Amino acid sequence: MISFAQENGFDFASNDYAKLFAGSNASAFQSPLWLNQFYDVLVPQRQAETLVVTLRDADGELVGLVPMIRRRKSGLVLVEATDLGVSDYAAPVLGDAAREALRGDPQAQASFMAAVGTHDIMRVQPVLPDNVDEWQDLLGCAHEPTGFGAHAVALAPPFEDWRKQNLDKKLSGMVARKGKRWKKQHRVELQRLHDAASIDLAVKNLARLRQGRFEGDPIQEATVAEFYAKVASLGASACGTKTSDLSTCAAETWVLTSDGSVAGVLFGLTFRGAFHYLLIGADYDAHGRHSPGLQMYDWIIEDWMARGGTSFDFTIGDEPFKQQFGTEARPMARFLRAGSLKGCLALSLFGHKLRRTNG
Repeated sequence: MISFAQENGFDFASNDYAKLFAGSNASAFQSPLWLNQFYDVLVPQRQAETLVVTLRDADGELVGLVPMIRRRKSGLVLVEATDLGVSDYAAPVLGDAAREALRGDPQAQASFMAAVGTHDIMRVQPVLPDNVDEWQDLLGCAHEPTGFGAHAVALAPPFEDWRKQNLDKKLSGMVARKGKRWKKQHRVELQRLHDAASIDLAVKNLARLRQGRFEGDPIQEATVAEFYAKVASLGASACGTKTSDLSTCAAETWVLTSDGSVAGVLFGLTFRGAFHYLLIGADYDAHGRHSPGLQMYDWIIEDWMARGGTSFDFTIGDEPFKQQFGTEARPMARFLRAGSLKGCLALSLFGHKLRRTNG
């Protein structure tokens, strides 16, 4: 028998959650590292409320957890996954016992919705194919396509062989040629950062380099920049140097310099052998002829592979360059569910707006 309850003061740093998360099908965006900072930094500044539903067995053991938020928008009470424009994959955190108990059980769905409480609309996005069935068992409604995908490529050494097999030949030749020329003409260094001060400065440079390049870029907001800086700093201490260290979630911040000046910054999460690229910024005015962004991807993939990494995930978005790295596209899904008559009317009249926005 599984019981559902709101536990909004839940401790994501607890051993119980670490054990549950390790045995779940959840992603790096449900890790203690990510959720602690999401709830502590972002949620209060977005006028949102923490909404955590736990699943416990008859002995009180934690067997599942659904991290969510509640907020008001345009007169509606929304319950959402922990997205807010920063989380690429929404997933419940379920152990085997919870998955089995939920499968096709309408009473379990009713218990979950009762624990969630009053709302007009529930919105869960973006969802990987691996997590669609779990959300469907919880919500009892059909999913729909988001219209975009996530893109990842499997890694297998040696790097040069992988490169020949996966990279677009034209891209591969261009990147290698430009990288060699750049290193010949300048002192080019790519460094993975470890100390908080360097990481904080790198995140500031990342925001600066991206300024004006992306509409609605979340890192231009001070609170979001603070969130990324904290995740990056705390996650750096968990970064592994060999294969056995790559199972836990960590964060990596890389800085590319040319003759000592910052040419680019890249930030991502690492988890279970996958590098999840999230943000990149480059000084294209000064170094555009060298293709600094593509150089960072190429060199970081080589480094990640050497440390035992098995996948490089370019995450969500269908930018054409991702296919040139030999990625496989995975279609993303969303769930929209009305929780009231008001919510039904809103979905009928304004569902297109809810599908477009996540901030």
